[in-house]
Parts: sequence; structure tokens; C-alpha cells
Amino acid sequence: MGQFFLLTGTVFMVFMFPLVSHPLLMGLIILIITFMIAATLGLGGLSSWLSYVLVLILLGGLLVIFIYISLLASNENQMPQSNKIKMFFLSITSILASSLMISSSLMVFDSKTNALLKMTLYSNESTDWLNLLYSEQLGGMTIFLVLYLLLTLIVVVAISKNDSSSLRAL
Repeated sequence: MGQFFLLTGTVFMVFMFPLVSHPLLMGLIILIITFMIAATLGLGGLSSWLSYVLVLILLGGLLVIFIYISLLASNENQMPQSNKIKMFFLSITSILASSLMISSSLMVFDSKTNALLKMTLYSNESTDWLNLLYSEQLGGMTIFLVLYLLLTLIVVVAISKNDSSSLRAL
């Protein structure tokens, strides 16, 4: 039931994204969507590593986007229009009310259905694909990717010196 509310919130945030015009608020909405999707993946699977890695990757990308936007965007405040605020609260109320009605009518489980659901979720042998990441065959590829990312980090730091930077100072 928690996954249903997280997915409903994610869909709502996706629909709210085009209504926002300021880039920092867009980044915040993407961050919220990321956390909701990661929570949904964490609740649905046996291991939460996939959701943890997803959050870390997207937070790294959002950090870079936030720095560029905060340096290049103007310092003007973006006040939302009153019509957008009214539409926002109206849509939140309607989505939550409809999701409560749908979830209460669909979530009729007895003890047999609940036991069957738990058995199929936890006995699936195909969910061990994450263990293949550090197998002997893929160990060399993992080390190569780590070294490549380290080399890329060193090159980017060497290229972007303070005196030769193309961006404004923080």
C-alpha cells in the first residue's frame, strides 16, 4: 500500500514539473521524484542496494546541475502565481482522495493471498542478479570502471583551476 502512495506521489510530481519555471525548483522536484522512486524500489525488492546506488548517481548529477544553475541563473526570486498554487493544492487533494478510494477497494487480502504474495516475492531466484556485479568474470570490469572514474576526476580537477575557470566565483 505504501508503494501505491509513493507511485501516486511520483506521478503527481511528474505532472507538476512542467508548471514550474525556475531551474532550482525543477531540480528540487527531480530530487523528490528520485527519492520517491528509490523508496518504491527499496520497498519492492529484497535488497535496497539498487535504490541506494540510484540515489547516489542522481544526487551527483543534481549537484553538478545545481552548481551550474546557481552560478549562471539570476538572483531574482521566482514567486509562484496564485493560480498555479490553487491548481497545485486542488490536484494534490484530488489525487490523494482518488488514491485512497482506489487503494481501499483494491487492497482486499485474506491470509492465503498475503502468504502467497510473500512466498512469491521472497522465493524468486531471479532476483540474485545483483550478486553478479562482483563475480569473478566482472571483477576486472569493475576495477576498470573505478580507475576510469578516478582518472576522470583527476583530469577535471586539473583542468578547472581557479584562475582559468570559465564560471563565476562562488
